[in-house]
Order: sequence, then structure tokens, then C-alpha cells
Amino acid sequence: MRLDEPEMTATKQRNYLDKVVKDADRRRRQVIGMKSDATKKFDKGLITAAERDRINGNSDKFRLELNDYIKQYKFKSKSIKGYGTKMQQERGVYFYNDAKELLHKFTLIIGEMEPGNTSIEMRNTGKSILDALLKSKSINKGQYQKLVKKLFKV
Repeated sequence: MRLDEPEMTATKQRNYLDKVVKDADRRRRQVIGMKSDATKKFDKGLITAAERDRINGNSDKFRLELNDYIKQYKFKSKSIKGYGTKMQQERGVYFYNDAKELLHKFTLIIGEMEPGNTSIEMRNTGKSILDALLKSKSINKGQYQKLVKKLFKV
């Protein structure tokens, strides 16, 4: 229900799901600790073997449930649009795969380059974004060549 709220953007949804997974992972480690605590208490003679077995059985069931829960929410986090970054090996530039985010980033780069910031980093990032847009078929080859010739001529 929290993910469906109107103020939850894709980034906020991913961050929320990452927090849920992190909390569940911490709880899973606590369950493992409960199991070892039961063994220590049994060794000291504080609880019976039946009680230890009951705690171990419950801990195992709970841990398996938590594993399924964590797996489910990790998958859900990855399925949110725009998840993750892609690294272009030859340039070392990071960006999101979502076409809208790429176009927004590209307009910011053009805005930087118009006043005169034509640094190599700006040019490489802009070229990488154009490459990704072409690869995702958001722009065609003619548009790509026209933009490269106009903005990134040497």
C-alpha cells in the first residue's frame, strides 16, 4: 500500500524496498542468533532438549519465510522502471537506462555546453547518452548523426 501512494516516485519506491529488505535481513540474522542462544542455554542446563528443538524448528521455519520475503522484495525492487545503472565500458560513464531520464540528463548537458562548458567529461557523457538512446531505439540513426555533428564536432 505504501508503494502505491502518489508521492512515491520510482527512486523512492526502490529506496523503500531496499530498506524493507535490509530490515528483513537484520531480522534473519537475529533468528539465527536465537538458534545459537537456545543451544547455549541447553548446554548450560537452563532449558530441556525438547525446548531447544522447538526453538530450533521455529527458527528454521521463520528463517525460510524471511528468505522468501527478502527474495520477493528484491525482485520487486529490480522490476521498478529505471532500476539500476549501466556502465559504458569504454567511457566509464554511469546513467539510468530509462529513456525519459536519459533525455532529461541530455538536456542538462546541452544546457551546460551552450554557455561554453565543453569539457571532455561533458562531451563523453553526452555522447554516451546518445549512444544509449540509439541502442534503445529512442532515436534513429539520422537523428543520432545530426546531433553528434551539431553538438560534439571536434
